[in-house]
Amino acid sequence: MKIFCFSGTGNSYWIAKEIGKYFSVKPELITRFSEPSTIVAEDEQIGIIAPVYLNDIPCVMKEFLLRLSFGSSTPYIFSVLSSGSGKNKNGFQNISIALAQHHAQLSLAHDIMMPSSFQERADMDMVLGEAPKKVAQICKAIDEKQRNYTLKGRTVLPKNFTKLSFLYKSLTHMTVTDQCNGCGLCSKLCPTNNIVIENSKAIHGNNCIACVACAGWCLKHAVKHRMLKGPQYHNPYINADELI
Repeated sequence: MKIFCFSGTGNSYWIAKEIGKYFSVKPELITRFSEPSTIVAEDEQIGIIAPVYLNDIPCVMKEFLLRLSFGSSTPYIFSVLSSGSGKNKNGFQNISIALAQHHAQLSLAHDIMMPSSFQERADMDMVLGEAPKKVAQICKAIDEKQRNYTLKGRTVLPKNFTKLSFLYKSLTHMTVTDQCNGCGLCSKLCPTNNIVIENSKAIHGNNCIACVACAGWCLKHAVKHRMLKGPQYHNPYINADELI
């Protein structure tokens, strides 16, 4: 089994680690694969774990899936998508479209509600407390190789499949306050290399995907976003070093 994961605040990586413990597998972060090489995964079981941003998987996960190859094998593929609502509109469909380009298909799909930087603290604590039970149910379903997903509709790759929508782009503007001390943690965590440190301060470029890793992990709470309602959040069971 291989488990591929993308994570900003650590939620998806925590899920991947919990599933990995059940099957004695260490999850692999997709940000550690060099581009533009093809990734060959010939395992019998493949996991795809990611967060949901605006009802869809992150563009970096889409790009990764298009580089994924399965050789001559026909793997059992499962996916778990995490979000503050526990729902997604297009995530599994777009995973399936990407897989179809390699003549593979998604067999098992599960949403899971996780704390979000856009929630209040009380809601975060309640959601986090329910998560282990849901993950245990998902592990059982994977172990039994259950199938609950069939792609409905076309498998043709849309022209702008990996591009951010106009609405999505409007949510990617992060601001950095004077509390920033230029430690560089956000730059190391950024999945698109969008942050550089200049004159002891983090400078954001134009390639943000709103994963809010920078805001969630900032030691000085110096990164802000106009839609972040609650306090700074990152998964309490994950260390920042695990995502770098």
